[in-house]
Amino acid sequence: MRQLLWQVDTVIVDLEDRDARVSLIHKKSLSEVTVRFRLTPKQLEDDALSLRRRIEFLATDLILDLGSFLDSVPD
Repeated sequence: MRQLLWQVDTVIVDLEDRDARVSLIHKKSLSEVTVRFRLTPKQLEDDALSLRRRIEFLATDLILDLGSFLDSVPD
């Protein structure tokens, strides 16, 4: 089984400006990646848990290429 290498550290959503910020930690290299993006008004209509899951998914999707590079770093 593949070890989980990324952990979501923080998720911050500014509801007024619709800005989202997600910090992820790479467990192997201890690198921290912060992804920031703007949400559409429609994305804010769901409940908080659904919104958080969707934001985490979007952030994770944005760093897949970077994660692939960091996973290849030797111990």
